[in-house]
Formats: sequence, structure tokens, C-alpha cells
Amino acid sequence: MLASSRTLTVGQLTEYISQTLRNDPRLVDVTVEGELSNFIHHRSGHMYFTLKDKTCSIKGVMFQSWNRRLPFVPENGQRVYVRGDVAVYKKGGNYQLNIYAMEPAGQGALALAFAQLKEKLDKEGVFAQETKLPLPKFPRRIGLVTSAQGAALQDFIITAASQGWPATLVLAPATVQGHTGATSVVSALERLSHSEVDVIVVTRGGGSLEELWVFNEETVARAVASCPVPVVSAVGHETDFTICDFAADARAATPTAAARLVLPDASALHQDLQRQRRRLTTAVLRLVEGRRRNLDNLARRPALARPLQILLQPRQNLDHVSYRLRSQYARFLEQQRGRLAGTTARLADLNPMAVMSRGFSVVRDQRGIIKSVEQVVPGQVITIQFQDGSVQAKVDAQGGKKNE
Repeated sequence: MLASSRTLTVGQLTEYISQTLRNDPRLVDVTVEGELSNFIHHRSGHMYFTLKDKTCSIKGVMFQSWNRRLPFVPENGQRVYVRGDVAVYKKGGNYQLNIYAMEPAGQGALALAFAQLKEKLDKEGVFAQETKLPLPKFPRRIGLVTSAQGAALQDFIITAASQGWPATLVLAPATVQGHTGATSVVSALERLSHSEVDVIVVTRGGGSLEELWVFNEETVARAVASCPVPVVSAVGHETDFTICDFAADARAATPTAAARLVLPDASALHQDLQRQRRRLTTAVLRLVEGRRRNLDNLARRPALARPLQILLQPRQNLDHVSYRLRSQYARFLEQQRGRLAGTTARLADLNPMAVMSRGFSVVRDQRGIIKSVEQVVPGQVITIQFQDGSVQAKVDAQGGKKNE
């Protein structure tokens, strides 16, 4: 019989193994290097994966309470260092690593997170040049997002004063380091974008990658890129680059450089204005002198010296044309009078009354003028029209060629 007083249930054996693993200091807070495979970021927030090398593999889990602090996104095939405890997953009856820290092998976690976020936002077009806003040439109100106690603010104020340009600085204090920094910077940007500033400068002094990490957060980058007011990023020293620098409309190497970038040099502008004024004065004097010479040359011309002479020839021409017109009109009238006289004479000759004055008369009946003897018959009453009156007569006889 296999059964004895030492017989264990599956649960008892599993619990014994679990206790043994927990009590072994070599299996607690252990660091393991391996390659990630079968990586799953579950909707619950937990991460499940297999950690393997050339010969072996082990299951791993990183619960949400730990993995939400990861600055990078784990990927299959990535070599990582993990730190955690060896434990037993009782329901499955297998051992696994319960992990509470992870970082990439070969490069820092922050460096990888920087590269991943930069690539992601670049693909989305967040850094596209065509979406960037131009900086105003002569700003009147400048917004500042920075720490109220930081050296960056003082550097900006001192340089702005040396520029001599009359601009108002509007400070939106923000936490520029630590876990609350990203939220603080985004909130400050939001406040300034509604305060009628012409340009916003996001700035802080230099520091390590960890200290500058607020400006590598995705929320900050998106807030900077979508801000309706032009944004200048001036974070760290000249050699420091952040995601905020790529998302901003312009980058300045330092807070001092940012002040010089957004504020014109009043002294240089004044000198340039004086140069332009001198050039304009010289150009106007040269133009006036040229016009004066032209007027002098015109004044020396005979026609302008004696302008009435210009009118004499046209006046003479006008008199000549007027004489010709009058002569031609008189001839025309004479010709028309002759034509009218001829027409009047012809009309007089054709006047029937004039013919009748020579002894002729017109014979009519009720149908009209009688032109032939054939139109009358004996006994017919006719009317004879003379020059000075008419008489009625009665035809007694009819004669003519037909009766000859």
C-alpha cells in the first residue's frame, strides 16, 4: 500500500513548495536576465510573459501596481533585467517570477522610453514642421511655464531685461520635476493659453535624464504640440534634448537663449531704425534734387518760357478753319437757293391754273375729268372749269374722228 501517514494532498505539497521558496533568501529579491516572449498586457492591467535564455524558460508576471511605473513598453524579443521573487502559482502548479522592477538590458529604461515615445509621436505627425506656429516678431505678453524658485526663471528675467523690449512676463508656476510634474506643466500651459499671451516659454535648468523626465512625458508633449499659442521649449543645457523640444514650435538651448529668441533686441532695433531713417532721408533728398533739375530743364525750354506763344499757331489755324467753313457754307446756301428757284419755276409751269389762264379749260362730269369725246353723249350735263370759275352745259351734239 502506498498510502501512509506521510501522504500529502496536492494542495499540501504545493503549499510546502511555496513556503520553501519563500524561505530561501536566494529566491527572494532576485535579479534575472532573459529574453521576453509570449508577452501579453492583459486588459486587467497585469503583464504576463515568458523569460527565457538558450536553454530554459520561466513564467513571469508583473502586476499593474508595479508595471504602471515602467517608463518604457516591454516588447517580445527584448532582453531585460527583471527583479522579483520566485513564487508558486498554486492553481497551475508551476513556479514563476513575481516581478516588481524591469529595465532593458544594454540601455537604460529611460533611454528606451525616450526612443519609443519619440518614434511613436513622430509617426503620428506630432513633430511635423508644417504644423508648427511662427513666433511673433514683437511680442507684448510672454507666458512662462517654470518653477517660481528655479534659476531658469531668474536667467530668463535678467536676459529679458537686457533686451530692453517692453514686454510683460506672465508666470504660470509649475512643478518641473517628480511624479506630479507632468500634470503641473500641462495645467500651466492650459492656463496661459487662455490668458492672451503672444508666446509661451516652457523652461527649466539642466539636470540628469531622470530630473528632466517631466518634459519627456507623452501628456506634456501632446499639450505643447496642440497649444494654440506658439511654444518655445528651453529645457536643460545646450546638449540636453527632450520630447518637449521636438513637440514645441521652436527650441532654445537654455533659458537665456529662449529670452533672446522670443524678445527682440531693442537697442539693435533702434540702431537699425536710425540706419533706415538715414537711408530714407538720403533717398528722398536725392529724389527731390532730381525732380528739381527736371523742373529747371523744363523751365528753360522756350515753349514754357513763353507759354502764350504755344497758343498763337493753334489760334491762327482756328481762324483759317473758321473762314473756310463760312465760305463753304455760303456757297452751299447759294447752291441750295438756285436749286429751289429752278424747282419753283418748274412747279409754276406745271400749275394747271397757269395753263387755264391762257384760254384752256377743264371739262368734268360726275365721274371726273372728261379726256375724250367718247366719254360724252348728247344730252349729257357737263361742268366746264375756267380760270376764274365754272359753268354747266348740256351736250347737243357729238363730233370727232369717228364721225368724220
